[in-house]
Amino acid sequence: MSRIKRLYLSVLLKFLLLAGLVVVSIPFVASLRQPATEEGNGRPNPWRQEVALSGLHRGDWRTVDWPGGEVWIYHRSEEDIRRLQQLGAEQLRDPESRESTQPPGSQNPMRSIKAEYFVFLARETRRGCRIRFEPLPGGGNGFTEPCYNARFDTAGRIFRKSGHPGQHNLSVPPHEFINGNRLRLLQADD
Repeated sequence: MSRIKRLYLSVLLKFLLLAGLVVVSIPFVASLRQPATEEGNGRPNPWRQEVALSGLHRGDWRTVDWPGGEVWIYHRSEEDIRRLQQLGAEQLRDPESRESTQPPGSQNPMRSIKAEYFVFLARETRRGCRIRFEPLPGGGNGFTEPCYNARFDTAGRIFRKSGHPGQHNLSVPPHEFINGNRLRLLQADD
């Protein structure tokens, strides 16, 4: 084989290898970027949802369809907040929310970032039964579920002697408040 032919084949082979490396690296480099859209296809990321809180009066809630499940945003009344501060270990199974699912900023007696708003998944933790809002025996508001007849306070903490022993406090999804009047639901690793 002539020297020019070998040089030509060598350059061609290097060029093809370089082109193949570029083609293979494109998806890898693209995966390193975290677009605000789902998989970079221009559609909004369904995990990152913003919810307007304007018009949500104390004692009302708003329902949001979210990939992790239906989320309720409950605007607590002053009475709800007062009652939450009075409940303790005598009435609740996990008053400190140690066995519960919530973001770090929500592991407090109110189980919320802002005391006046409780953001939670509207299903109980054992069988996924849908939660209902209703007055609780003895006064005050709260949440119940029909599968095990569990009762929860307005921080989603389960009352002692209600429900199944395997049930926990209601789950709080990751979220943040924006400008005081908007809430953003986040993906678990945001």
